[in-house]
Amino acid sequence: MTIDLCCPVCRGTLTCSTDGYSCPACGRGYPFRFGIADFRVAPPAYFDCEADLETAARLAEKENSLDAEGLAQYYYRLHPEASDELHARHMAHLAGEADQARAALDEMQRVRPLRRGDAVLEVGCGFGQHLAVAAERVDGVAGVDLSLAFLVLARKRLNGRGVLLAAEAERLPFRDGSFAALIAADVIEHLADPLEAIREMGRVLDRGAPLFLSTPNRLTLAAEPHVGLWGVGYLPRAWANRYVRLRRGLFYDDVRPLSVFGLRRALGSGFPGTAEVRLPDLSTRQLASFPPLRRELARLYLALRALPLARELLYLVGPFFHVLAVKR
Repeated sequence: MTIDLCCPVCRGTLTCSTDGYSCPACGRGYPFRFGIADFRVAPPAYFDCEADLETAARLAEKENSLDAEGLAQYYYRLHPEASDELHARHMAHLAGEADQARAALDEMQRVRPLRRGDAVLEVGCGFGQHLAVAAERVDGVAGVDLSLAFLVLARKRLNGRGVLLAAEAERLPFRDGSFAALIAADVIEHLADPLEAIREMGRVLDRGAPLFLSTPNRLTLAAEPHVGLWGVGYLPRAWANRYVRLRRGLFYDDVRPLSVFGLRRALGSGFPGTAEVRLPDLSTRQLASFPPLRRELARLYLALRALPLARELLYLVGPFFHVLAVKR
């Protein structure tokens, strides 16, 4: 299935050559890197393009000799600054994402049934788990990510299916109304301009099409999922960045989780339709992947989620949010 691309800056018609895409209207060029079209225009200052390019090159060298899980493990070995505990936590999260993806698509299909000829987009596709599940249901899947390294990982997961592009969420290289559904899982907290990204997601969705979005709660009482530290979201941004560097030795400037109030504000201002913030369920496989203490806390969360008064409190201090939005 063909997905119609356009220039992410002027939205002009593109021409394609062996080297990449070019836009006659504004004169911009978008090269192929490792077989992936690079539509990035102005990556945020905190994103290290050179380091990403080097990691992508090393992953591409191993792409044909490792399976998808092995390539993901190799990616983590290239980043030894993070602890083994964090690596294990992230791999467990990846293992449960297929269940999350199926649940998300089921919810979206209640809004608008997906047909084989439809196209689904994932913004911030990461390792490609959601796209792989979407490809079971539709013929057209497309994924964009700021990181070329992640796109090499997603290409391995998808095994040749779909379109993968390097692009900023704030400047998507697709025509208006191109997609029957859109997924943005665990990405909005990483964006330089989440409001503009939400506007772009709305632009490329067809009328009546759903958006599924997931993101951690800034004010959660649980450990911050990216770094495994408690209370990070209650600190001012500058303090939080220094605290994470001190405790974990990790760069945290690119993680900006939203509270329920900030999330609702962004959706109300940016998305052209209705949006409902929800408290997510957890699958049996996700629970089984948690260490004992976290598993018990998760069970407590599920019990509280079933109680009306406690549910309202969880919107303030619970661990995660899901959003189901529908374009007008």
